[in-house]
Amino acid sequence: MIEITDLQRIYHMGTVEVRALDGVTLDIEKGEFVGIMGASGSGKTTLLHMVGLLDRPTSGRITIDGLDVLRLTDYEKTMFRLYKLGYVFQDYALVPDLTVMENVSLPAMLRKDRSEEQVKKDSSEILQRTGLYDRRDHLPRELSGGQQQRVSIARAMVNKPDILFADEPCANLDSENSRMVLDLFHEINEELKQTIIMVSHEDWHKDYFHRIVRLKDGKVTSDEKNLSAH
Repeated sequence: MIEITDLQRIYHMGTVEVRALDGVTLDIEKGEFVGIMGASGSGKTTLLHMVGLLDRPTSGRITIDGLDVLRLTDYEKTMFRLYKLGYVFQDYALVPDLTVMENVSLPAMLRKDRSEEQVKKDSSEILQRTGLYDRRDHLPRELSGGQQQRVSIARAMVNKPDILFADEPCANLDSENSRMVLDLFHEINEELKQTIIMVSHEDWHKDYFHRIVRLKDGKVTSDEKNLSAH
């Protein structure tokens, strides 16, 4: 489903060359729950941003479902992100003056192929799955951090993306809320066969991943199946 070949991302800070990614090659299958792990500065978020088309690599190739996505125009990338990809960030990134239902509906409303009725139906369904339907008329500030992150997961899922990207989604949450978020990812992965790529530096999170890819200094140091995953 995803083929990443010799991905490089080089930043220049004055005369210093920083290799944020240094020749990463990976294949990710449909339906996998993959954890990208490693210390701070290892290249985890950079890799996620490249594969999620949020940034351009210096060189290398990314193919998703046979499509060479780096050859897409900026407009085509925007449409590809809207129709095919979903994102969950550590800071929730909710619109503060919109209700839970309005926040979740936003990506669906941007699509050209969804009626208002369909948008409402899809938004309601995903809010029920995330356990927040009864909070649909609340504003983000009226919710706990864990609830806000579940709203952002619902928003990421409303367009039924092929791939869900999660960048340190539990970074601002306590362990109880982190577990609720990870349980939700596990449920979405199991029941919807959702492909999930998640960045984390918390060692206990690995219990949830089917597969753990470890990075160090922009290189893959290990890539192994997790036979003890939930």
